[in-house]
Amino acid sequence: MKKIVKTSAQVIGLLMLMVFVSTKIQAQPNPGPGQQNSGIGVTSDGPTVPFDGGMSLMLAASGIGYAAKKMKKRI
Repeated sequence: MKKIVKTSAQVIGLLMLMVFVSTKIQAQPNPGPGQQNSGIGVTSDGPTVPFDGGMSLMLAASGIGYAAKKMKKRI
């Protein structure tokens, strides 16, 4: 029982760390006003990258699924 609690605490701590770190990460800084029409395309600073928060949620969900599979296999 202690092993499950310890492992759960580690997983929760890792998830919290990932959430706090991912809020400060940006795929590309905002190039500012310019020739951005719809926000996707080429600006004077280069092409813009459409990257949203859904990608981090998908990665977190896959990591949780993988960890659950490994924990189930151990028990």
